[in-house]
Amino acid sequence: MASLFVLPAYASDVTITIENQQVQAKLTLSLQQNITRLPVQSNTLNMASNDELSSAFTKALANASSGAAPSGLMLNLESVGMWLNISATMMVSGVSVRNKDMLSANMTWKDFEISSNLRAGNLSYNTVGSQYLRPVAEFYSNASRFVGRPNSTITGVNFFVNGTSVSGPVAENYVGNFTVLDFRALSTPIEYWTRTYTLSNNTTTWRYTPPQLLDITIGVERLNVTKSYFAHYGYEAEITVQGIARANGDTLLLDVSAGEKEWVMAGVIALTIVLAIVAQLSFRAKKKSIKLGRW
Repeated sequence: MASLFVLPAYASDVTITIENQQVQAKLTLSLQQNITRLPVQSNTLNMASNDELSSAFTKALANASSGAAPSGLMLNLESVGMWLNISATMMVSGVSVRNKDMLSANMTWKDFEISSNLRAGNLSYNTVGSQYLRPVAEFYSNASRFVGRPNSTITGVNFFVNGTSVSGPVAENYVGNFTVLDFRALSTPIEYWTRTYTLSNNTTTWRYTPPQLLDITIGVERLNVTKSYFAHYGYEAEITVQGIARANGDTLLLDVSAGEKEWVMAGVIALTIVLAIVAQLSFRAKKKSIKLGRW
């Protein structure tokens, strides 16, 4: 089955960093498809001036984890026909607590979901499935039931979801329910993610790749010519914590005293070295004075 278009690959990532009790999230998301042409749009939005954006993220994070709240949210989006790129950064407050030398961060907010129809200009950049993909899938679903109608040039239609053949109605519902800002695929507790500690920069990292969120292909046969239409969307996730940390379910635990003790120890060592140098210099000065008969 030949592909009608070849699109460039864009990496999609959800990156969360925790340092000095500050939790920051960066979303880099990319939808690739040739099922329809998306409105051409390029915008920069921020929660301070966009009530719709602020309300959507605030409600979604609170629903996922009581007390979690976004701040400083900025979102950049670019849509050019066959692809949609979204990048966003925000701080997440109300999720980290320090108790003496232990810092704990509740990360259950990570699998938040926004289902509302967010718009920028004439582009619906979240409910892409219902707004843009479903009408096309519905057209070809009807064509698959009535070959030759409503378009007499169509002689056959095949639908594949995640590589598995499905019926037209199943394909319609599959793409119709797709939203971009849906992170429920990250609900797997962090303790089951792949954990790595890097000594060179003293960081603990967890990584997880959920199944593809959107993977559909529609093969349309038109008078002995088969064309392939597709839509692909997915992301990988990474959480990085400064220091040695561990996960208990979705709670990250970090002994924040370690870094302070290291600075104190480094200061003690430095002071010891300085005193040793001073003592050595003093000893040499006294020895030289004795040789000169001044002692």
